[in-house]
Amino acid sequence: MPRLPVDGRRRAERSRLHDRGPRRPARRHAARSRRVEDRRVRAAECVVVGGGPAGLAAARTAARHGARVVLVDENAELGGQYYRQVPAQFRMREAPVLGKETTEGRALIDEIRSLGVELRLDATVWGVFDQRIVTVATRDATERIEAQTLILAPGAYDRPVPFPGWTLPGVMTAGGAQNLMKGYRVLPGRRVLVAGSGPLLLVVARYLLHGGAQVVAVAEASPLRGLWRYAHRMLPHLNLVQRAYAYRRELQDAGVPLLSGHVIRRALGKTEVEHAVIGPCDDAWRPRAGSEPSYDVDAVVVGYGFLSSLELSRLAGCEHRYEPAVGGWVPVRDRNLETTVPGVFVAGDGAGVAGSAVAVAEGHWAGLGVAHRLGRLTGRAYSSEASRARGRLRHLAGFRRVMDELYRFGPGIYTLADDRVTLCRCEEITVGEALAAIRDGASHVNEVKAWTRAGMGRCQGRMCGPALAHLVARETGRSVADAGCFTPRPPAKPVPIEALANEVGPREGV
Repeated sequence: MPRLPVDGRRRAERSRLHDRGPRRPARRHAARSRRVEDRRVRAAECVVVGGGPAGLAAARTAARHGARVVLVDENAELGGQYYRQVPAQFRMREAPVLGKETTEGRALIDEIRSLGVELRLDATVWGVFDQRIVTVATRDATERIEAQTLILAPGAYDRPVPFPGWTLPGVMTAGGAQNLMKGYRVLPGRRVLVAGSGPLLLVVARYLLHGGAQVVAVAEASPLRGLWRYAHRMLPHLNLVQRAYAYRRELQDAGVPLLSGHVIRRALGKTEVEHAVIGPCDDAWRPRAGSEPSYDVDAVVVGYGFLSSLELSRLAGCEHRYEPAVGGWVPVRDRNLETTVPGVFVAGDGAGVAGSAVAVAEGHWAGLGVAHRLGRLTGRAYSSEASRARGRLRHLAGFRRVMDELYRFGPGIYTLADDRVTLCRCEEITVGEALAAIRDGASHVNEVKAWTRAGMGRCQGRMCGPALAHLVARETGRSVADAGCFTPRPPAKPVPIEALANEVGPREGV
């Protein structure tokens, strides 16, 4: 069985997050010469943002029907998290053990390239203006593209949950651990605790096991009682049930303790994580009295669900609503996946977390909508294909509803953090500082942000915003929806100043 190397450790620092990119010598004259006087916006028929399952499926379908598509992704390789590819410069002496999704993704990527889709990789979409003008930054330049149609497929990110010790090196999200193992063939540690909720825990634990790590335990927050009640609803999805059972059996055979109704309590260590403590919780994931097993570890992988990435859909002016069952705030869409902004579609986990199969189906459907809007697909043909796409999504919805019931998010998890725990990692704002602002009268996350600087860092509140909203709701008696979310500001992601200063003119419209 192949073994993966273990990542190096950096000593814990209390420094702020500075740009640690490579320093390049000043090139004033070269930069001046690159500036193009013609700053007209480039035109494009269809821009797809995101190269994961939804974005790839959308680009493929739109291109198959004759649309000229520009696909933008901030990674060097297409695939997103689920289809993540090993970097091209890596040489694999033996087949990866990380699942068939890598191979499936490669086939889809190859088809995308064969269809002539224009790929903009290593490129960050940092804003959407006037509804469909997309700003794309590379390392040293920014380009504006006016899209006739825009498909946002930004995916989701791991729900951040503050707890004592969560800022220690070696504590990471499930997505971060997957990135290391799937994208770089590197283990996060040798002795690893996996804690969180959802089927992904079994997947990550299996990856760790195959890579050569010792999984000291898997702590699932949900109680997972009365599984027999879901048997008849799971029959149409027997293949997925069998896969989950096989993963679970494989971990049990390897001696990995699988605990339900348990949450991470704290991570301990001087300069990096050395110990982790778990304990029982109630159905709302609130810690309750009971034994607290402690494990010697060098890594802790935490995954308490996902949240939709909404920065771009909010900058585009799309209306959103709060839907806790699918992760929280999501864009409002019609039956064709088009948002309240005409010509802007959102597909996949960026419109509510539902998994890769739903993301592919929604991406296909959004691609059909683009082809229809551009006149490449007649009304009758569109209705026929869209009907099949809706049928596929209805089939998948049954499985999704069962998963939502089994692994329903428990807001009690946010009570793990005491006043001393860091809430905003970028600005180093503690839970206690946020509570002081709330008790002084702040009743919305934007008010806490203004008073404390929480959410003003590089991540723009992606890491602290959800926890802060629950904190405001708990302290004020308001709903989480009324506690709100941070107002989005461009740039949506950190981009180099050089890229903002150098705007290139249009190439030939596509």
